[in-house]
Formats: sequence, C-alpha cells, structure tokens
Amino acid sequence: MNIDKKQMAIAIGILIAGILLGGLLFSGSGSGSHDTHEPSDSVHNHDHSGESASENEVWTCSMHPSVRQDGPGSCPICGMDLIPAASEEREDDYTMVMTESAIQLANVQTTPVIRDVPFRELHLPGRLRVDERRITRVTAYFPGRIITTKVNFTGAPIRKGEPMATIYSPELLTAQRELLESARQKERNPRLYESARTKFELWGFSDRQIDDLVEQGEVQRELEILAPVDGVVLQRNVTDQQYVSEGTVMFEVADLSRLWLVLEAYEEDLNWVSVGDSIHFKLRGETFSNHKSGNGSMAGDRHAVVHFIDPVVHPQRRTAGIRADIDNAGGLLKPDMLATGTLRAQMSGPKLMVPVTSVLWTGPRSLVYVRDFDADVPTFRVREVTLGPRAGDFYVIEDGLEEGEEVVFNGAFRIDSEFQLADRFSMMNREPGTGAVPVHDHGERDDHDRHEDSSAHEMDGHEDPFDDVPGEFRSQFTTAIDAYSRGKDALVDSDLDGAQEEFAEFRSRLESIGEHGLPGSGHESWMMSFTELHEQAGRIVNAGELEEARNAFRALSDELIRAVKLFGADGVVYHQYCPMAFDDEGGHWLSRESGIRNPYLPETMLMCGEIRNRFGE
Repeated sequence: MNIDKKQMAIAIGILIAGILLGGLLFSGSGSGSHDTHEPSDSVHNHDHSGESASENEVWTCSMHPSVRQDGPGSCPICGMDLIPAASEEREDDYTMVMTESAIQLANVQTTPVIRDVPFRELHLPGRLRVDERRITRVTAYFPGRIITTKVNFTGAPIRKGEPMATIYSPELLTAQRELLESARQKERNPRLYESARTKFELWGFSDRQIDDLVEQGEVQRELEILAPVDGVVLQRNVTDQQYVSEGTVMFEVADLSRLWLVLEAYEEDLNWVSVGDSIHFKLRGETFSNHKSGNGSMAGDRHAVVHFIDPVVHPQRRTAGIRADIDNAGGLLKPDMLATGTLRAQMSGPKLMVPVTSVLWTGPRSLVYVRDFDADVPTFRVREVTLGPRAGDFYVIEDGLEEGEEVVFNGAFRIDSEFQLADRFSMMNREPGTGAVPVHDHGERDDHDRHEDSSAHEMDGHEDPFDDVPGEFRSQFTTAIDAYSRGKDALVDSDLDGAQEEFAEFRSRLESIGEHGLPGSGHESWMMSFTELHEQAGRIVNAGELEEARNAFRALSDELIRAVKLFGADGVVYHQYCPMAFDDEGGHWLSRESGIRNPYLPETMLMCGEIRNRFGE
C-alpha cells in the first residue's frame, strides 16, 4: 500500500506539471497574449477567426492561376509545382500587396526604366542582282538573216568592238550602194555623203567599219554586228541562219563590274531604314571574315550603303526591297548569290525604354507592372502605357512611365494573373469590380475528370478557333507562316542552309509577336504554342544534318497546324499529310500551295501526300 500511494503521488505531480506547462505554451492564443515571434512577411497577415496562416494559405500555379488549392502540390493541368498565392490585401483596383515568399517563389524581378537612344539590328535576307542600269540589249535595226554567231554560249565575256554575229540584209546592201555612190560624189555633194554615213552610225556600225567599206569600194554580202559595251552575255536569242525582224533583241549584255545587293525588309521594319544607312553583309557559305577581296587576298567584312528603298510593298511577302550598290571589279561576286545583311539603325534622340518582357501586350495601350519600393510592404501597381516601336530587346515607351521607376521584367504574367483573380484591373480584366473573375478549381474534382478534360483539350478536333484574335496579331502570325513556308520549300530542295536561314527568320517573327502577344481568350493557348514553335525552330536552326532538321520540322508542323486552326492566318493554308514518312509513322506539314511537294521524302517520294484540311478563304 505504501508503494501504491507513493506511485500515485508521483503521477499526480506529473499531471499537475503538465497542466501548468501547457498553459505556458499556449497562453499566446488568448486575448491578452503578445507573440513577439510572428513573422512580418507571412502570406496572409490577417485575422482569420483563430485559424493559423498555414491553414488558410492558398496555393496556385504560375502558368494557370485559375488553379487554387489549400496546400502545396502539382498543377493538375501542366504538372508544375504550386506556389503560394499573393496576399489578398486590397488598397485599390490598380494596386496589390504580395508577400516576400510569393515574390521569391514566382521569381519576380525588376529593373529601372532607362532613357537611352533606341537602336535595332535588322537581319535581312536577300541576294545579289544585276544592276539594271548596266544592261545593254543588242537589237536588229533592220530585217535580215544571221549568217554566223560569234558568241555561241550564254555567259561568254565580250569586249566592246568585238564581233558578235554576221548578218545579211537586202536593206543593208542598198545602204552600202548609197554610201559608195555618195563617197564618189563627196567633193560635189558632201552633205549627201554625211547623210549616208550617219545611217550606218545609227545602225550601230563603227567608224572603222564604215571607213573600210568606203576604202574597199565594193558592197559586202554580210557585215559584222559588234558588241557596244564590255560585259557578259546574259541572253543569246539568235542562232546561225536565223531570220530576225527589225527590233529583235539578239543579245543582252551586262556589265558586272558593279552589282546590286537587294535585301528584303518587312513592312514593320521599314521605319528603321533610311537611304545612306550602312549595311554589313555576308554571302551564303562564308563567315564574316573568310571571303576574299577582288585582288584575291583576304578581306575584311563586306559593307555597303543603302541607295534606294522600294516605294511598293510586295502584296504576298509583305516586304520591300532595300538596295545597295557594291563593287565587283574582281568578278568574284555572281548575280543571284544569296546574302544576309545586318543593318544597325537608331532613332534621332534618347527615349524611355523597358525590356520587352515587361510589357503585357493588349494593343496600342499595354500594361506594365511597377514595384513601389517606398511602400512599407512589397507593393505592385499596374500601369497602362503607350508603346512606341520595338528596339531589339526593348520597347520604347511613349507615355505612362517615368525614368528610374522599377518595372517587373520577370514574373509580370504571374502578377497579372493575381490581379485578374482578385478582380482588379489587369490584361484580361479591363473593368475591375464587376465580379468577372474566372471560376477557381479548389480541387473538388477528382484526377480522373481532370485527365479526361486535358486529353479532350489536346485533341485537335475538340478545339474551336478563337473568335477574338486581333487583325494585327493575325498579320504578324502570317509573316511567320510565310517564313515557315519558305523553309519547307528549302527542305523539299534538301537545302539545309536555306531552311536554317528561313527558320531563323521564323523565330524572329515569333519574337516580334512575343509570348504574351495575344490578348483575349486565346492568350494561354498562344503561350503554349509560342514555346513549342520557338523551341522546335531553334532545333532546326542548330541542326547538323537534314534528318535532324526534318525531325524538328515534323514537331514544329504539328504545333503550327494546331495554331493556325486556333488563331487563323491571312490567305489560304493547306494542311497536308504523307503516311509513308518516318517509316510509315506519317508526317504532317502546312503549304501555301495545294500541290503536294513532300519535305520529308523529296528524293524518293516527292509527290507522296494528301490534303487533310484547308484553312482560310
């Protein structure tokens, strides 16, 4: 009994100590407690009727902000890790407070608005062409028959005064008789002699030929047609014993000592180009330092100066020609050589500029998020700005910002999503306070339902075109499709260099649109398409061989077909398919023409394929 009483006393003592210790530990939850260890940057620093912050914390996906869950996990749409949502503290419809943890997890980064002289590097495709001012056409001044041709192949070099052909003509015989007769009466009637001689001069005969006729004193059955200039025979339109009528172009001779460099600039780039601008260019297959000068020695980079800009834009390509004169005294350069030019243009004075990634494009007036570092807590304000032209990786800001303000250049879309979900002014919500907030998925639906919805969304036949795609976006998207089409043609020709050049242009056109370049209901779909198209185009540009490029082209085409269906394009585009490509797995592609020209099997099955769909008018 003594032992039992002693053990009972110990147990009672332990119980009392536990009660006292518990009171000390949890006294902070009472009305009169003071917790000095509460973190100042908690995700929700509000009174939630006794619930802890972690219990009320909302987690979302940075790419799909409509996903809202009560705890961490993976996004049911894209599989990305969820991050804490921003604070719900509300100052006004254009401001939002975020926690430091949410800012770090969303990798929000800012940079100052700068004032600098905007410049832009334009990479323009083109080719060398014959200077039209240096082309001479040798025509027949009278009807006759070509007896022999001295120039018997196209491309032959010719010097001024060298014979090109001999000709017989009744008119020429008559003119010779008149000349000889007037020469015999020259002393009595010099004007008659000069008139007869002038006729031969107008027909293209040289003074030496005329003097020889007078000296010989006999009518020649045939006379030589001489080259009027130095150059190269570009066209030979006559053969031996061929009859020609007056005005027939017998030969076309071009002086190739100077050529034209003609580059193509898209219409949206023309404002950056002026007569007198310097162009740095290279030809296909050469680097910027491995070509030779006219005397055969290694030369520096090629340069030219813009002399002319076409006044008319090509209706299909939407480009205008930029022309420069280049010297070709050594004859190493050939007409129709492909070239790539780089033109660095700049504006006349300094402008306000922000990174391209800072701007959420919604049309002429777009959105930028500005961080207020003067606020006690991390605060972001939405600002509507007027955009100027794009200058490389920057946009010129005409109105809406001041120099030195800190704008978000990484994570802007994440912040915009939070503004939208909080029913504040944002890219998708131009009327805050109306309650027009997307329905949030808090996890009530099971994984099976989500999987079925995702699979249905990925099926091409279950996706409907968006009806709010702006015309400006569709026009820009069409320029990218045109570059794709030219790249497809290069693959048909098994021309890897040509394909890589066009798909580099394709990527440039995509970048001009931007990942966030489509407002409205199709914004997220465009973001996904943009990422895939840009990545696959990069694989083509960096491919080491044709098969590697064609594999990337296959993946790019699959996504581009889906994008054209969703966003549309100007003109007609054909969806074509060959079941024999890739060892009978099949391959899809887009074409501007209805005729089949297979980019996957051009050497063996050029005509293999069928039209699966037709987009456009």
